[in-house]
Amino acid sequence: MPKMWKQGFDFSLRCFFILFQFFPSMKICYVNPFFYPYYGGIEHRIYNVAKRLATDNEVCIITSRLPKTKAREELDGIKIIRLPSFFVNIYNPPFVRSKGVYEMIKEIKPDIIDFHYRWAPSYTHAINKITIPKVFTFHNDFGEGIGIERIASLGNDLIFKIFLKKFDKIICISKYIKKRLMKYGIGEEKLAVIYNGIDANGEWNEKEDYMLFVGRLVKTKGLDFLIKSLHKYGLNDVNIKIAGKGPMMKKWKKMASKYKLNMEFMGWVDEERKIELLKKSKAFILPSHYESFGIVLLEAMKYGCPIIARKSGGIPEVVGNAAILVESMHDMADAIRQLANKPSLVKKLGKEGLKRVKKFSWDVISKETVKIYEEVATKI
Repeated sequence: MPKMWKQGFDFSLRCFFILFQFFPSMKICYVNPFFYPYYGGIEHRIYNVAKRLATDNEVCIITSRLPKTKAREELDGIKIIRLPSFFVNIYNPPFVRSKGVYEMIKEIKPDIIDFHYRWAPSYTHAINKITIPKVFTFHNDFGEGIGIERIASLGNDLIFKIFLKKFDKIICISKYIKKRLMKYGIGEEKLAVIYNGIDANGEWNEKEDYMLFVGRLVKTKGLDFLIKSLHKYGLNDVNIKIAGKGPMMKKWKKMASKYKLNMEFMGWVDEERKIELLKKSKAFILPSHYESFGIVLLEAMKYGCPIIARKSGGIPEVVGNAAILVESMHDMADAIRQLANKPSLVKKLGKEGLKRVKKFSWDVISKETVKIYEEVATKI
């Protein structure tokens, strides 16, 4: 090899090692009581970010062991560790206690921990004892719930707020959540906003004559608000499909029947059926009292489905101009009436949603997330 070439090669090699020192791979540990095959918004975010980061980093997930799952397995480069657990099915998701969370984290020795859940004391106490650099991803508002659920939520939140201040960084899934945490005394310097995401590869589809709700049938989803709006303003004939199940299903089904509404309660639907419904729906309706983000809004926009939603929480940040936002029952009824009778408006809002959803790419969100991890890991 000529001397000049050898010198050039040696210089390139030194540059590579210098760059490698500045951008080393990390050992990232996600901690969440639930993961696939349990499927929810938190689990979906963890999976989509983790599998992208696993191409350049060592990534593991510590979670509970659901029935008929393996104690350890690998999925798309992610190492999944499921711990022996006890479940109480009083809500969805159920209350869970897992053994050995602290010990498993100590054994793994990660460079960074990303914790996602605040209603499982066995996980919270384990994370609190750990001195490893740690991030908390905040998915839900403080004090969520209605009635006794809200009282329980507020009590848990008061305790968790003490733990929250011990995290090195808090990732908020919306600007709304960031503002709420600042109101509860969390310093702005600890907060970063990184939205939820989606694989935005949908397209416009011709619509059929129905409107759709998809979600858990719990009080915070506000289906009673929708039902009363339809009844009060004489929209009994509008075809509304309700996909989902939950503790309020029986009561809301009875209410819809009492008012003689054209409302079909479909129960739980699988992913394939949900996509089919979203593609053909004339509008997606989200009447939630509380919504920190609303991943289902991204799913609706992905398939060109116009949005009608309450102007609450992080919803306006997600939908932008692809929605009609409402505050009163009159607003809700008027929005439904407009989309029921104006195909041009349906198409306009649907096309706006297709454009907007591209801003919520998992690739972008993963890059923003790893920057936070690197910042926290190198500061400590």
